[in-house]
Order: sequence, then structure tokens, then C-alpha cells
Amino acid sequence: MSKHKPSVNTLFLSDIHLGSSTSHCELLLEFLKHIRFKKLVLVGDIIDLWAIRSKGQGLDESHIKVIRKLLKQAQEGVQVVYITGNHDGGLRQLLDDYPFDKGIVNIQLTNTYDYHAINDRHYIVMHGDQFDNQVRGHRLLNWVGDNIYEGLLKINRRFNRWRTRKGYVYWSLAKAVKSRSSQALKYVHRYQLAATAYAERKGYDGVICGHIHVPADRHFNNTHYLNTGDWQDSCSAIVEHENGEWELLDVPSWLNSQASIKQLKPRVA
Repeated sequence: MSKHKPSVNTLFLSDIHLGSSTSHCELLLEFLKHIRFKKLVLVGDIIDLWAIRSKGQGLDESHIKVIRKLLKQAQEGVQVVYITGNHDGGLRQLLDDYPFDKGIVNIQLTNTYDYHAINDRHYIVMHGDQFDNQVRGHRLLNWVGDNIYEGLLKINRRFNRWRTRKGYVYWSLAKAVKSRSSQALKYVHRYQLAATAYAERKGYDGVICGHIHVPADRHFNNTHYLNTGDWQDSCSAIVEHENGEWELLDVPSWLNSQASIKQLKPRVA
């Protein structure tokens, strides 16, 4: 099976939220079984320290399997870059106290990352919570919105367990709600403008981030905006192909297409 795995140059993932009850770890593990990559860039909120603290208990087995899988990738030669986010912000303090010039077991821990793409364009990679102060509204409204979103994620996970048992493809309830909310759409647009303005001001050709759980591949003037999405809701990823092309993957649909391709291939005796 490994001979037929699609291969990309770099895989970008963010907002896995290991430790949260709404993380789709099983789907992520399935995805990682079906794709090969030379470099893995983790764009923050991989381990959700907030959720772990609030639960007061350790990680579930599926979450531990994801960590083992990522460590195994590093041990097998994949270059792994781990960029800190706000939910794993405790790692930022670690970096402040002890800057890592080199990675541990082929894993580089950093707050931001300069990515030189195959097409010679230069990207700043950062989690993206750095733009919150520029786009947030009233604090009370933010709290209400966050709690509604958390509720949608919990409903969404139960709903998709039922869909999986029935043989249906993953569907995002939270995405459907957000796409119909004018306030949510305005917030996303303000965020995208803030991120691309920052990249342009710093002299980058583009920015790669996560944080807002809205995957995107867009251009604002000459600045390329890429958002990896998340693994609580959209279940998405960004890949840079070996020919230098970028692609935003809707992973459930991508896995479904890979299964269809495999069915079409003749069996090897």
C-alpha cells in the first residue's frame, strides 16, 4: 500500500487540539496513513493545554496515538517544525526561558517560522492568535460566540459518529452555521486582511496560519493567504506539492477520492 501513497513536499496541519473531546483524531490518523511528506509543519494548537487542564486528566488513547505517529515521522527522517499556538502557549514560555537553536529528535520548536517555498516565494508561518487584538469585537460577545461554537463542535462530533456508522462522508455543522453568519464572515475577512497586511509589511510573499478554524487559499493583492483550518471542525490541511503547487485539502473528501482511486486500480497478483 505504501508504494501508492501520494507524496507531497510539505504538509501543514494546525489546531488538532489533542486533549479536547472534539478533536477528530481517528480521522487524522487515517489521513496520515495515506500520505507521504518530506516536511511536516505543525501550525499551533496541536496539544490543547487548556482542555487538558479543564478536564484534569490525561490524553485519550487516540490522542496519544497521534503524538506517537508524529514522533515516529520525525524519527524516520521527516523534518518536523512545531509552531506554538495560544492553546499550547505554555511552550512559548519554554522558548523564552530556553531558546531552541536545534530541534529535538528532528523536531524544531519555534514561535514563528520562515518557509521558503519551492517556487522561491517566502512565507511567514505563525499560529495567528497574534492578530486577535486587531479583529476581536466586544469581550462579552466573544465569550458568547466561543461557547456557542464549542457547543456546535460537540454536537458535530456526535452527529458525525452517526454518519460514519451509516456510511456517510463527514459533514461540518459548525462550518454550515458559520457560513450563514454575517458577523462570522466579517470577522474572518478582517482576520485575513490583518494577517496579509502583516506579511506584506514584513516583506513576505505570503502568510500561513491557523487559529480561526476557517481553511482558505486566497490572494490579497500580491500576498498569498493560506489557512490550514483545524481538526475539530473542518478537518483540513495545506500541502505544497513536489512541483511547487499549493493545495488546500478537505481531508474527508480527499480520503474518499483516494479510496475510489484504489478501487479502480487492478489487483497485483
